[in-house]
Amino acid sequence: MINVLIVDDEPFIRQGLLLLIDWNSLGFQVCGQASNGVQALECIRTMRPDLVISDIKMPEMDGMQLAKIIYEQYGGEMKMVLLSGFYEFEYAKQAIKYHVNDYILKPIVKDELLQVLEAFRKAFMERTEEKRHQEKQEQIVMAQQVQSILLGTADEDTLSSVQVSYGDVATKLRCLMIETESERQQQQTDGSLLVEAHINQNHAGYVLKSFTGEKNRVLHVVTDMLLKREALSLEQYVTRLYTELSQIQSAAIAIYVGKEVDRLEELHESYYSCGKIKNLRFFSAYGPIYYFEHMDTSVFTNQPAGREKQLFDGLIQAIEEQQIEDIRGHAQAIFQFFLEQRIEPGIVGIHLHYLAYTLLGLVNRDDTDLNSDEEWMQSTFLQTNYAMLSMEENIENLCDFSYTCAEKLKERQKRNAMGVLARVESYIHEHYMENISLKLLGEHFFMNSAYLGQIFKKHYGVSFSDYLNQIRIDEAIRLLRRTDYRVYEIAAKVGYRDSDYFINRFEKIMGETPAQYRKRAQTMHNSDSSSCTP
Repeated sequence: MINVLIVDDEPFIRQGLLLLIDWNSLGFQVCGQASNGVQALECIRTMRPDLVISDIKMPEMDGMQLAKIIYEQYGGEMKMVLLSGFYEFEYAKQAIKYHVNDYILKPIVKDELLQVLEAFRKAFMERTEEKRHQEKQEQIVMAQQVQSILLGTADEDTLSSVQVSYGDVATKLRCLMIETESERQQQQTDGSLLVEAHINQNHAGYVLKSFTGEKNRVLHVVTDMLLKREALSLEQYVTRLYTELSQIQSAAIAIYVGKEVDRLEELHESYYSCGKIKNLRFFSAYGPIYYFEHMDTSVFTNQPAGREKQLFDGLIQAIEEQQIEDIRGHAQAIFQFFLEQRIEPGIVGIHLHYLAYTLLGLVNRDDTDLNSDEEWMQSTFLQTNYAMLSMEENIENLCDFSYTCAEKLKERQKRNAMGVLARVESYIHEHYMENISLKLLGEHFFMNSAYLGQIFKKHYGVSFSDYLNQIRIDEAIRLLRRTDYRVYEIAAKVGYRDSDYFINRFEKIMGETPAQYRKRAQTMHNSDSSSCTP
């Protein structure tokens, strides 16, 4: 529902507006009334209406003053319609200045008000949808950025962008891994969704779905500033969170509290420590909350710093560039590295799932839903428990998945190329008379001009230049047959700046000059006309 505040110093006008329109059927609800601008501001602060319908002439604060304040304090978030018993140009000018949506004269005509409300509702829904789409895109980008930080692969720009969200004053950070534990997979998934929704609604720390394939897992980043706002210690906050989450579902909850770090770029250490805690939990005598500081993690080696990303990038590049023969070598190098470094299997799984979803993102770059291909999402590589397979089996699964990615990427590139060619063809037919070139088309359609020329010739069987000349000559033929334009005028109309070059191209394609063609066409036309009987 769209919330509306009605402001008028005459009670019968306010009541009349309530009765004049069936607000609910139009998707509106009147959330409040006020008799002047001062009262209206109080209502606005508490009710935050989407639309304010206000009279102009009122005591204490008139409608124009109210419009000014709404514009300055709320900008485009709140819209306004002004009512007046008379028309003055100055009011109209000020209404435009303060971005007032509409200006209605009294006495109010129902049809006019309905028209204004319908226009507002349509614009409001468009803005709401656009805002929802933008927020979704921002959430996707933010999730990808936080994911790269947790994996230790973020660059400086990503760190700076995310730092703004956490605030420069945050000096202590931790990653919490929250898992819903149940023998039923659906209950795990549903429980995880409840956990995510609850934290998003009731807590300020960032929440991220698991990007390693576990549908029962949610990641929650907690900072010292969050704890300060909540006026709680870490232990108090985690205990309260556990209690809240346990109350909203029947499945058991386990929380793994990663090590504390001092900087955002170190957050991946806290994330990886959650995996270590999980692997050690069965050797612990306590739960269901596990703190890194309480666990003996000395059995694990230090985690690698960056080398795995170089190996992943090599495989990704081979897939992007369709170097199929190199894929197996890259896959073998990745697992050889894990073997040499004695990386703990749980951490290997985290790395490989990151790699898998990076490849999914690459192949589905133009799609918002990575789950659109259900058969592909059930790939053995995505569903594998890596610790249960031999290195050779893991390498084979990675290779198969990479080959599939390469093939799908090739198909997508082919589809994209065909879509671009259709737009290029349409553009040429609309602008053939202008000075267009492959370079211009490449810039217009964001493609490498040499590549565009290659796929153009492959699809149409002729070069771009020959294709363009044929279109121009075809139009020149039409003009020669149907108009009295001179040859140099026709040359200019079809895109040739040099009439001699036009004549040369025409003769090369048609086997005769434009003048010869016109003369022959006219002779044939006259012959056909004289042979007709009345």
